Amino acid sequence: MRRLPLWLLLWLLCVAGAARADGDWAGRWDTHWRGSGGHLLLEQAGDVVTGRYPLYHGSISGKVTADGSRLQGRWTVGSRSGDFIAVLSRDKRTFTGRFDTGEWWTGERARHAEVTRQIGLRSPREAFMSFTVAGNLARSGNDDAWAAAADAVEFDGAPGAMTRTEQLHHVHSLFALVDLTTFRYWSIPDAPPGAGSVAVRLEQLRSAAVLTLTLRRDEAGDWRIVVPAARELHATREAMLAVYGAKPPAADAFRQLRNPRDTMRAFLEGMADWDGPGRALALSTLDLGAVPELLRRTSGDVAAQYLRRVLDHIGLVGLQSIPDDGAGRDPYVHFVHGVGRIVIAPVGNAPDAPWQFTAQTVADIRDLYIATETLPPPLAVPPGLIPHSLYFTLRDWVGSNAPALLGRVRHLEIWQALAALLALFCAFAVAHLCTRLICSGLRRLPPNERESRGFRGSLMILIAVALASPVPGALGVAEGIREYSLPFWGILACVAAGVVAWHLLRLTGVLFAAMAERTATATDDILVTLVLASARMGVVVACALGVAFFLSIPTTNILAGLGIGGLALAFASRETLSNVFGAGILVADRPFRRGDWIKAGDVEGSVEAVGIRSTRVRTKQDSLVFVPNGKLVDSTINNLGTRRHRLVTLQLVVTAGATPEKLDAFTAAVRQRIIGDGAFVGGRTDVGVSTIGAGGIEMTLTSYLNASTGSDENAARHALLLDLVRLAQQHGLKLGTGMSPPE
Repeated sequence: MRRLPLWLLLWLLCVAGAARADGDWAGRWDTHWRGSGGHLLLEQAGDVVTGRYPLYHGSISGKVTADGSRLQGRWTVGSRSGDFIAVLSRDKRTFTGRFDTGEWWTGERARHAEVTRQIGLRSPREAFMSFTVAGNLARSGNDDAWAAAADAVEFDGAPGAMTRTEQLHHVHSLFALVDLTTFRYWSIPDAPPGAGSVAVRLEQLRSAAVLTLTLRRDEAGDWRIVVPAARELHATREAMLAVYGAKPPAADAFRQLRNPRDTMRAFLEGMADWDGPGRALALSTLDLGAVPELLRRTSGDVAAQYLRRVLDHIGLVGLQSIPDDGAGRDPYVHFVHGVGRIVIAPVGNAPDAPWQFTAQTVADIRDLYIATETLPPPLAVPPGLIPHSLYFTLRDWVGSNAPALLGRVRHLEIWQALAALLALFCAFAVAHLCTRLICSGLRRLPPNERESRGFRGSLMILIAVALASPVPGALGVAEGIREYSLPFWGILACVAAGVVAWHLLRLTGVLFAAMAERTATATDDILVTLVLASARMGVVVACALGVAFFLSIPTTNILAGLGIGGLALAFASRETLSNVFGAGILVADRPFRRGDWIKAGDVEGSVEAVGIRSTRVRTKQDSLVFVPNGKLVDSTINNLGTRRHRLVTLQLVVTAGATPEKLDAFTAAVRQRIIGDGAFVGGRTDVGVSTIGAGGIEMTLTSYLNASTGSDENAARHALLLDLVRLAQQHGLKLGTGMSPPE
């Protein structure tokens, strides 16, 4: 009985796994094969999978293997059919397959839900509108809409004379011609009573070319566009393409924003791919010149979201109602309201200036959204999808649950102000906790130093600002508020970051200085000093540039001014710069390290520190001398601290008792004394009579000490001199005038 829960758990896991496997193939897929593709809708029941291609009026059916990874079956499109096989990927997101003809077949799960549009065929205007709406929708990425466009046309000839692929090809061609024209839907004539057909003339703005279409009513009373004959379509196409140099416009030519229609299409297609490259395309259609550079990205995002929703509120039957002639420079007014307008106009007076939604449109778009959000659904909406936005999700929730909070206080709605205050409070609460943890950890580091004044508060401000930075964008805070709040918080964060960085550099300096104390590298101490000084200078410059950025002062102008001012400063402070570069040369040449005893010119002493401008030397008199680095580099440096041995030179004057035999014996005894002393380098010792003068016989002793410090050298010299006195007495010699005469 104790094992029952385990077996029950295993059984539930197996059932869940089987249930998941049953649905592995179900869903909406974007499929591709050589030269074409389309959306595939699959349903799965156990090991049986059925599906349909709405665009091609086709279907598939098959069975999956036991593990659910392989699907085999048949496909049918019209009178054609065949076998297929497909294999599901491990992540269940894609499949790869092959038809019995040997052609490849692939698919991936659709990113967006299926978008359907009802078509109406009860009048010529309704049928023509259905065709253009479906064509625009299909061109924006919903390929299934081509099926709706095909349902709104009529093909001459015997039924079934064309394959579905051929029909779709003709629909593509017809829509491409319609897209070269400009018209308003109210200009499409309605059918007189009892009429069986209606003619429609569509004109191209940039030429005199005209596309004439016939709409015909069938026995059921539905109206459809009669696809013109191939010869007629070819002649009309040539006439309309003349303005493009006899070649059709490139597929992405609309991205150049050469006319109002291109701008509207670029905006809609960019918004449909908001999480990808489309964001940059959509923002390129907005004139953000009046927005401070600091706010352009975030304000542009919010304005684009507003504009896309306003267009959905007011509706757009088709892009072909928007002019595509960019030669005229008059602004295109798309929508007018008491609180603002939607206008597309060229930016600048250049002939090739791009067309954008005007700066005034960007400024009015929030008010336009509020004014149009209660409109009933329009007859047709713009093609493409509205991207998800956290701000509008929150606003819709507030509107549904607490509509009173949608009231406005100047540039903010009430719920935005409350949410911003709550977010700011939470950010500072979390920042306070994080600051305590960080400071506690820093105090445990080897330097074991307390934080400097202002470090704790600066760190808390920096963390709080970082945590709260996404809040304005998420809440859709208006530009009028952010124009002042963002510079304030940005400058505060820059100053706080500077204080935090300065303190961390101080701790780092203490840590690395302690490490340098334990190494023998000659440049460690100097390098640590120079790096820290350079880092501090970098912190100051970075903070200054950050403050300039948040004050909307162009950094390029600052850098250019620094370049010009730098030349003047360099000329005026040549000595200072030479000292700075001298510090770098000292690091490169490695002439000494801290603690070495050096002699440079009239300065002699122990090196204590090397700074950016000068080197600090402690003299024999225990005073400090600050030697400019430039002067130190140009002088001859004698590093006495790097000596391998210390030279000992003595002049011994024998004033009494000297005979040749005694002098030889004394010399041999002195040499033996030095060789037997480990403090001396016996192999480099010379002892002998150097001269005979009026004061006595002079002997010269030259040797080298292994002493590393001055105290060791003095002790060795003291011991040697006493031993020399003793040896002289033993050999009956008198050295100098202060020694007792020999017995």
